[in-house]
Amino acid sequence: MAYRIEIQPSGVHFQSENNLLDDALDQSIPLEHSCKTGECGTCSAEVIFGDIENENDEIVSQGAILTCQSRALSDAILKAKYYPELASQQIQTLPSKVASFDYVTADIIVIKLRFPPTAKFDFLPGQYVDLNFKGIKRSYSIANAKQVSDGIELHIRKVAEGKMSEAVFSGLKEGLLMRLEGPKGTFFVRESNKPIIFLAGGTGIAPVKAMIEDLVANESKREIHIYWGMNNPSAFYLDKLQQFAEENSNIYYTPVLSGEEQWDGRMGFVHQAVCDDFESLNEYQVYACGSPLMINAAKISFIEKQLSKEQFFSDAFTPAK
Repeated sequence: MAYRIEIQPSGVHFQSENNLLDDALDQSIPLEHSCKTGECGTCSAEVIFGDIENENDEIVSQGAILTCQSRALSDAILKAKYYPELASQQIQTLPSKVASFDYVTADIIVIKLRFPPTAKFDFLPGQYVDLNFKGIKRSYSIANAKQVSDGIELHIRKVAEGKMSEAVFSGLKEGLLMRLEGPKGTFFVRESNKPIIFLAGGTGIAPVKAMIEDLVANESKREIHIYWGMNNPSAFYLDKLQQFAEENSNIYYTPVLSGEEQWDGRMGFVHQAVCDDFESLNEYQVYACGSPLMINAAKISFIEKQLSKEQFFSDAFTPAK
């Protein structure tokens, strides 16, 4: 049975009979979300009215739930973040061909894909696509702004025993056909005059790169701080971040090494470097992309530094086999 779900404070509504988040997205109601596995907590919502069954098979009539792990047992009213700027987006399934690829490290490949000439693929920098190759589907963030390329760029890390990793790292060639489904996700730069802190771990730098490219292309004057964490010095594969900082007086770049190798720069946890550099985060927006562990640790620490919960935006990467 389908139930009517109303979202406050926006007032939009949709019908749901299965997973709350999936049903909302299928009806072009873009509720905030990220990993869709229940690990990151981004899709948290508050039950105001009605009965919702959560991931523990408990009935919640008032209180917090994760929309990606819950289903309705009655008509309900939820308090949740809804993004009207994404409502008009059309999720498409499109063919694409490998235009080029580069093994930028031993375990990271950068792939550039081109669409057919008649295809129109609209997205916001920070969003992701589902890549379908050899019958395997995985989610990857778009790593370029629309102004930079008429296709899309993906950064893929090799995962031990990962099916997509084996397919991509062993059988890629230019002109190879792949399918993409998207755009997806609610990770994008919000309109504001606040200075920005970008926090990334590993290939979590991919959507950050896209966001910065877009800000630069639009001549944004917002103060931008980039913090990128990696576990060895040779893993910092994006020289363009330093180029952004050198060419734009409002952009600052800080690579942070978490490993124990010889390194002249900053060391330790990447979120701790931010805490060390700022007395207060009260006036900032933060965009964080990486593992759920990194994101959760950063959110706790940044809120202790007076960051508003409403100004912390994240996209969690959860490796899949």
